[in-house]
Amino acid sequence: MKNYLDFGKCGGGRWKRYLYLDTEDFLLGSLLTREKVKVKFETCLMRDNEKYRMVMMKVLKRDETKFLKALEELPGKMLLCGYRDYETHGGELLAELEELIRADMEAHGKIRLPMGGSARVELG
Repeated sequence: MKNYLDFGKCGGGRWKRYLYLDTEDFLLGSLLTREKVKVKFETCLMRDNEKYRMVMMKVLKRDETKFLKALEELPGKMLLCGYRDYETHGGELLAELEELIRADMEAHGKIRLPMGGSARVELG
């Protein structure tokens, strides 16, 4: 399961913007600390009665490989922490968001970001 969306370069090309799925405890945080990844959290999107959060952050381009490694390890950590439906239910949430973004891109050529502004996105 791909648990993130890549929004491409930002901040003059030094940073890349990602959106990924996490819990209210932000389980990815300890993995990022271990890998010594520099990030800037931008926003957290959540629905009422939903245990997963969509977190938007910027990652220094030089730390991108370590960040993606931490994201690969996140599903295992979710399972160990009792989030057994992370890959199934979380995957559905991300697919739903990806479809909304795709529709926005087709209609407007860009997406509106929750923190303001807009971005051009290439979705696989």
